Amino acid sequence: MKIQPVRGTHDIYGDKLNSYKFIEQTISKLANIYDYKEIITPIFENTNLFKKPLGEHSDVVLKEMYTFDDRNDSSLTLRPEYTTPMIRAAISNNLLDKLPAKLFGFGPMFRRERPQKGRYRQFNQINLEILGVEDSFADAEIIILANEFLDKILTNKKTKLFINSLGDHKTIDKYKKNLTTFFEKYRNDLSEESKAKIHSNPLRILDSKDERDIYLFTNSPKLKDFYSDSALHKFEEVKSLLLKSKINFEIDNNLVRGLDYYCHTVFEFKSDEIGSQDTIIGGGRYDGLTKLLGGPDIPGVGWASGIERLAMLSKTFEEEQSLIHVIILNERFKGYGFNFINNLRKNNIKTTFDYKYNLKKSLSKANINQAKFAVIIGEDEVNNNTFSLKSLFEGSQKAMPENEIIKLLKQ
Repeated sequence: MKIQPVRGTHDIYGDKLNSYKFIEQTISKLANIYDYKEIITPIFENTNLFKKPLGEHSDVVLKEMYTFDDRNDSSLTLRPEYTTPMIRAAISNNLLDKLPAKLFGFGPMFRRERPQKGRYRQFNQINLEILGVEDSFADAEIIILANEFLDKILTNKKTKLFINSLGDHKTIDKYKKNLTTFFEKYRNDLSEESKAKIHSNPLRILDSKDERDIYLFTNSPKLKDFYSDSALHKFEEVKSLLLKSKINFEIDNNLVRGLDYYCHTVFEFKSDEIGSQDTIIGGGRYDGLTKLLGGPDIPGVGWASGIERLAMLSKTFEEEQSLIHVIILNERFKGYGFNFINNLRKNNIKTTFDYKYNLKKSLSKANINQAKFAVIIGEDEVNNNTFSLKSLFEGSQKAMPENEIIKLLKQ
């Protein structure tokens, strides 16, 4: 029986892998310029790390987490997101002794969602976090970094930035109560999924794609009407800093982040080129989350992006072909050819050998692989301590010593 990959997972190779590496290298360089330090955390954590911060009634906790019991009966979960593991790591390793702590990382996440275009059950994610800064400067800076990142990887692709403010935690609590009252009044008109969220997580109803829910929340109370003076001032400051940086944005009063720890600034970069899963970067402020995880009471702001979705939009890459294809005509010359191939690679020359000892077959393979040169090793070459360099584009061939071939190929 042919074993297929598990539903919602995928293999990454060839041109797709080149896109992934380009994205990872680009964010690594940019994060370094912005003075972020990379961190790598385990792919599984204690389940309690996610339960309370993500919300006991959130879809992630109720439906999507891959949770299992370890042999000592402790509950472990494959990480469904990266913010809480990164903060846990910062606390565990005393990285918060000197603030601000600016961290970034990328790696696999796991959610048991319904697979569709741009959504997988194992997916790769980039995260950037600034811990210990309340200033709106940090909110604007991390959005500007995201915008610059997209400019570098999405050539001629159109994206749009949407921003909103959830206000402070008092604002959110007050708003949630008003939303619950409003949606309770129209319970029978809501989708079944949204009915279950009226009391547990009414903000998530604003994120619904169901037409019945969209019609209702168009007329629901607006978050902006509940801002405190300080929350309004903070939002105005973020908008002003973005405008000074010539970052275009649109205010979306219904934009929320579904996880319980968000407050104040929230934002999403969207593209209309990848279907319904149109958010390619999402983030915001989460003051209080670090304290909830057992650390100091410090603010935080960050964003996350799925590499799979970015790769769907990013520059396309052709796999780099070998510069040179070595052809050994007889197994008797294997040792002579072996040393030559090793010396080419020590000189950082990408080299292919197909482990065949047949001129016709090897030349055919070299042409299929679009190699620029072939080096042929036969009895004459071994006796004269030379190598025959053949240009596969021009058809010319010349016997040369090893050092001249290496010098030519390095040019």
